Amino acid sequence: MMESTMVRARRMQFLRGAAISAALLMGALTPHLAHAQRAIPETTDDVRRVPIPPIDRSKDPIVVLTGGTLLDGRGGAPIANAVVVMQGDRIVSAGPAGTPVPANAARTIDATGLWIVPGLIDLHIHFTQQRGTDMGRYSDSPAAAAIRGTILADQMVTAGITAARDVGTMDDVALRIKEAVDRGMIRGPRVMWSGKLLASTGGHGDEVTSTATGREKPNLGGDPHGVDGPWEWRKAVREQVRRLADWIKISAPADKEELAAAIDEAHSLGVPVAIDSYGKYTDWAIEAGVDTLEHPLLISDQAIGLMKKHGTAFVPTIIAFDNLLEGGYPTAGIPSGGFYYTHSRRFVINQQDHLKRVNEAYRAGVPIGVGTDVPFENEWRYPDAYFRELDYLHQAGMTNADVLASATSVGAKIMHMGDKLGTIEPGKIADILIVGANPLDSLKNLRDVRYVIADGKVVVDGKPR
Repeated sequence: MMESTMVRARRMQFLRGAAISAALLMGALTPHLAHAQRAIPETTDDVRRVPIPPIDRSKDPIVVLTGGTLLDGRGGAPIANAVVVMQGDRIVSAGPAGTPVPANAARTIDATGLWIVPGLIDLHIHFTQQRGTDMGRYSDSPAAAAIRGTILADQMVTAGITAARDVGTMDDVALRIKEAVDRGMIRGPRVMWSGKLLASTGGHGDEVTSTATGREKPNLGGDPHGVDGPWEWRKAVREQVRRLADWIKISAPADKEELAAAIDEAHSLGVPVAIDSYGKYTDWAIEAGVDTLEHPLLISDQAIGLMKKHGTAFVPTIIAFDNLLEGGYPTAGIPSGGFYYTHSRRFVINQQDHLKRVNEAYRAGVPIGVGTDVPFENEWRYPDAYFRELDYLHQAGMTNADVLASATSVGAKIMHMGDKLGTIEPGKIADILIVGANPLDSLKNLRDVRYVIADGKVVVDGKPR
């Protein structure tokens, strides 16, 4: 029998009412989920996305780039004779000649003959680990680490690296560097920081002997530094988030429940997780939903497939192991050849296997980012280490275009900042690198820095052509 108009109307009214009731119930039971459906107009420019009052950029100075060839990072063809307009810390427009240019620009930069690309991203650094040639002469401290980190920040941004993720710091040094850059007190990249490395008692990051030297670390007496049991891991994550961490960094070894608890706790608070891992611990972390895997150390044959299945990103840091294997770190007393005297690194490092794993991940479609992880001697290894890492990714089978994407748009997405960084388009943060030649022809051309614009400010202002 055909349904009457009145009956059909009443049935639809009932279904709408039931849907509204269910939505209200869901909102009552999980108000944070209901709130998450509504976009916040203005937030901090970091992973935490804390709401802030609206910002009026209408009176900020306008800077215009003209004449250069634009690689905007969105995957399209190069745009010759491009125009990029920035106001304050934001990109207003970007396109071919003819793109409207405001009459009241404070400055116009002629980039004719040059190439315009998004600012580069380093996803694995440690601001507090820079050392000098006579490092053994001086005691370390957070204050000393902050001085070293400030120097490294300047090295990075003047090389065109305009965003960085610190994945383990002494005290709150990386946070204070982040704040100093945000406030314009020092030059440096935009910083996302992870607080301290979370490790089980005696695990990587909590061993009492220094890697390679075998010497006992000072000041490890008293309360234990490691965390044990799922609830301790959860609490440790909460403490890092409380301290304003953008990311959580965890390490192996740890048991399956501990890793899962840390990852679940971080995700419940809206904070992503990176892991320094190996062997079965890597597989457990991937299955638990870890966001990024740092290093290709002792990866199992099934790990790449698990990464693809679970959406895990990969930050290989091949250069970190090249430094270790080929020359060691003489000023730190670390010989070449591998990890020594460390309980959590009882395996051989094989660079050819590392490159093979990167190639497998690339062919499987796993997102790959650029990270350096230079623990010592940054004063002369950086920024060279960054560009050598790009070359390693190319050696692993990635095209120049895909390596450049890893350093920009893919890296931004991995950092959970893809809506704000990584491409040159309206609304994005004005982080831009201008180089002397086409990086798609040779990645070495990224070393030929002419201008760097970070957060809308010209940091490197026209090296001689």
